[in-house]
Amino acid sequence: MNIAETFKKYWKKPVFKAFVIVFVALIVTLVIRGINSDTQETESNTLPSVSLASASSLSQTESVSLIGTVRAFTEAQITTERAGRVTSVSTSLGSQVGAGQIIATLENASEQAAVLQAQGVYEAALANAAQSTISVEEAQTGLQSARNSLVTSIKSAYNTANSAIRNDIDDFYGNPDAFVPGLKLDGKGQTQSLNAERVAFQTLLSEWQQRSNSITTSSNLEVESAYAVQNLNRTISLLDTFITLFPLQDANGQYSEAELQSFSSSFTGLRGSLLQAVASIESAQSGIERAEDAALRAEQSATGGTASAADAQVKQALGSLRAAQANLAKTILRTPISGTVNSLDIKVGDFVGSFETVSIVANNNALEIVTYVGDTEKDQLAVGETVVIEGEYEGIITQIAPAVDAATRKTEVRIATDNTDISNGDTVRITKDGVVQTSNNEVFIPITAVKFEAENGYVFKVENETLVRVPVTIGQINSSNVEITSGLSMTDEFVLDARGLNEGASVNIK
Repeated sequence: MNIAETFKKYWKKPVFKAFVIVFVALIVTLVIRGINSDTQETESNTLPSVSLASASSLSQTESVSLIGTVRAFTEAQITTERAGRVTSVSTSLGSQVGAGQIIATLENASEQAAVLQAQGVYEAALANAAQSTISVEEAQTGLQSARNSLVTSIKSAYNTANSAIRNDIDDFYGNPDAFVPGLKLDGKGQTQSLNAERVAFQTLLSEWQQRSNSITTSSNLEVESAYAVQNLNRTISLLDTFITLFPLQDANGQYSEAELQSFSSSFTGLRGSLLQAVASIESAQSGIERAEDAALRAEQSATGGTASAADAQVKQALGSLRAAQANLAKTILRTPISGTVNSLDIKVGDFVGSFETVSIVANNNALEIVTYVGDTEKDQLAVGETVVIEGEYEGIITQIAPAVDAATRKTEVRIATDNTDISNGDTVRITKDGVVQTSNNEVFIPITAVKFEAENGYVFKVENETLVRVPVTIGQINSSNVEITSGLSMTDEFVLDARGLNEGASVNIK
């Protein structure tokens, strides 16, 4: 009997039929429940997951961990400036050397010969300068004599002009020193101007006398000469006015024709004296110019001047000597600092190239640690703070670079330590604890939790697995945190990362 016949036989029985119906119903129910469960699980897995935190839960310390390199505060690399063969090495690895001490010497016979030759040229230039035949002292004496001559001419000019006014011109005034001198001649329309000019000379002669008495060779002779010539010309002009008036006087007047002719002749002579005074001043000025030129030529030719030809030769020879000495110094390798020879990569007979480092000298007793940090670590460090080295020793942050290093794209940080268990060149781990993110009076949250707007922003809370927008007022912002001044308390929970989330979206809470 096959299966179909057996099934038909038992199907006729009510109990078997009921059992089959119940079994099929059970199978269908289980299948439907499985499909619904898979659908719910799939829908749950498509929802974004978020993490919640409060400002108080973030109020804890963070630890900064860095890797640094130990180096000396003072370290110098001894580098060659020219190629050559090593003829001597004056120190050994690990030796203590002082600043300026010779480390090694390169072959330098030609440089020593050049120095010797330059020294001979320099000494010859000194000898030539000492044999200069032009005397600067004589030229200076001539210049001083010319100045004395000009001073004498200026003083003589005052005396000549004063005599002409007081002894000759004043004879034609009733009261020369009065407010109205009173011209005795017929002024022919110039009486008022002649009276005014004589009044002007009352002050002029007094001032001129004071300046004339105080003038010396150290005075500004150019200014004093111009002042004297100006006053002489003014006196000559006054004389010319009188000379013009004498022939115009009435023959039957106060003065006879013979007297007027005598006055005219006398004033003409005075005029010549004044012109001679002007010429004397101008001649003395020319004498000063010639003396100055002579002194300049003497200084240019002899040693000791500001632009001396002999001195120029000496300086040229000295420059050649210094250049030869500098070339010789390039063959002698010296240490610029005191310290320990940490590296010595040459020996006698080696040939070294230009700009090749042959030794390193450092002060191993004064060490510092150099490390490079990113922006996040930099914000947690400050000059003067204490860090821990290798979990045991303390160090002090002494410097933080103001800019990012172009090579590493990070910021250099230097740390000082007095620990004697580390050595120059060691690599050490640096840690720093105690960087507080939030205080009792300040609410700081991660910058990723904030959705920024034109002014302030908002964060998300989760209610019934749905994102709810919470407006907040934003304070200061640093590289990783944002201060919330209002809208969020220390205990309010918020979504830690709001990037890509929108208000009203359904989420799963991690």
